[in-house]
Amino acid sequence: MKRTVLVAIALLLLSAGVVAGVQKYQRTSTTRVSNASWFTQSSEVVEKIDLINNSGHFSFIREKGRWFVLFNGKKCLARQDVLDNLLTKMRETPPQNCGDVAPHKILEHGLDNPKIRITLSGTDLWHLGVGALSKSRDAYYGRKGNGQVCMVPLEYVYMLAQPVANFIDSRLLAIPSDRITKIRMQGDETGTWEIERTDDGFVFSYPEALMKHAVNQNSADLFIHTLVNGGASCETAAVLVGAVADFAISVWQDGVSEPTSLVVFKRDGAKGPYKAKDSRQPDPVELSPQLVKQLKVTAFALQEKPIFTVNVSEAVEQKLTRIDGKQVQNITIRKTAEGWVDNLTNQELTGMDLFIWRLGQMQYRRLPVRNRPESALLSLSWNIYAADGVPLVELYFYTDPKLPEGVCWVRLQRESVWYPVSSSLLHDLRARLPFNQ
Repeated sequence: MKRTVLVAIALLLLSAGVVAGVQKYQRTSTTRVSNASWFTQSSEVVEKIDLINNSGHFSFIREKGRWFVLFNGKKCLARQDVLDNLLTKMRETPPQNCGDVAPHKILEHGLDNPKIRITLSGTDLWHLGVGALSKSRDAYYGRKGNGQVCMVPLEYVYMLAQPVANFIDSRLLAIPSDRITKIRMQGDETGTWEIERTDDGFVFSYPEALMKHAVNQNSADLFIHTLVNGGASCETAAVLVGAVADFAISVWQDGVSEPTSLVVFKRDGAKGPYKAKDSRQPDPVELSPQLVKQLKVTAFALQEKPIFTVNVSEAVEQKLTRIDGKQVQNITIRKTAEGWVDNLTNQELTGMDLFIWRLGQMQYRRLPVRNRPESALLSLSWNIYAADGVPLVELYFYTDPKLPEGVCWVRLQRESVWYPVSSSLLHDLRARLPFNQ
């Protein structure tokens, strides 16, 4: 009897020890490192992302393979590369040292009310809250949806902390410059015109009257650069009710039948941004006045507008006269094997080839006039000769207080046409050449 009691007591103690051991193991096992609840899905299965950070609360939704941002009642196209990079970082860079912590640690780590929260929705629901920076300052404390606390890498915490503007695709076009094949402009003030890319550059393709004019390739490149690099604001709640279109631009790219289009509307007042409708954006956008001014281009602005067609690189002698009221100063320059020299002093004059090149590139800015402007004052004459004294071109530069700043008149000898051109060449010639008394 006594022996039986002792055996029973021993078995009871053993079973208690086993139970205690199992319970201890279970408690220990729940604190072991585990990434089981971390985001491991492919990016394609995520349909929605909700993000809260210091800049506010916004969501990303995927529609027909593209991400859009929802915030403050607005819907904007998102930067696909930024979101794809974020999801890739989160999937490929799991948190470290995950486990359960005591309630007071939740407070210490700033996880009771995380400043950054992200939720991914797809086939599953996944959540992360980001709290304080760790003491080692090489990671943040994060709390997963299952309650475990982990160390979260710095790099994508910084990605999550970005303002909403950094997630918006604000580009007017998502087309590389070299893939643009055709551009159409339509507007009351711009007129309707088209340019198309050929093997020799852009040419006018519409209307027929423009086809005889050459396109200035530098001007076309500058216009395309503005289109490709210009940005629109999608952050304000622009309303288009009653808006009147000012001009519209359509851009075609290689391999795509439908163009990207931009319609810019007239402003109600003289100041402030312009409202616009970009075919890439679901909601209206706003453009700065400076950008609209650069986009509102006429066919005339894209035309080649040379004042003469003479090859001035054949020049071997130049005669210039500077006129300041009654004071007249002259200089004659000849070309030698060493370069251009002052005919009077034999002093070498550097930069004359650049002046000649700039003259050959000079284009008129507005339509020329037939009669001499009343306020035009002669400022400089420039005669250029080829070998044996053969005249190449003879020009006269005039200042005019009635012209816009940075513009002067140029007239060719024996012509009664006055061309408005940039005055920078005139100013440089007057300032840099050593005119003689």
